[in-house]
Amino acid sequence: MNTHLPAALLAALFLAAPTAGAATSGAAAPGATQPGAPGRANAPAAPSVVPAATSVRLTVTGPAPATTALSPDGTAPAAPSARTVTLHCDPVGGDHPRAEAACADLDATGGRVERDSDTACTLLYDPVEVRAEGVWHGRPVSFARQYGNTCELNARTGAVFAF
Repeated sequence: MNTHLPAALLAALFLAAPTAGAATSGAAAPGATQPGAPGRANAPAAPSVVPAATSVRLTVTGPAPATTALSPDGTAPAAPSARTVTLHCDPVGGDHPRAEAACADLDATGGRVERDSDTACTLLYDPVEVRAEGVWHGRPVSFARQYGNTCELNARTGAVFAF
């Protein structure tokens, strides 16, 4: 007797269950007429699925735009600046200056902030710290990383931190 047959049969039933359940649920297709009510169309069985919104708070702490600028008393380089924006997708919005491109970058990477890059950057060490906290398509996002300089940041994160 083949002992694998019951397991294979059980697996086939589990795989077929969602399809069979959907076919026998009794819900008619949109536009179909109800039995006993000629010419009357059914309402859709379920509301359309609305994509979950994306809202992410992005912070960049790094060199001031002019990294060689002196402090107000003229003795030392200026302290790193911190900039924070909010990015909304679905629909695109927030105060991110390149929100549409940033949302497209997140969509292209499946919500990952960082991506692979072949860009060659100089070895100048001028560290930039970034943080992303929020929700992307209903999933929590928490990302923090330090890059060696803004070239490396831009190459690895695209438009997400380009503000």
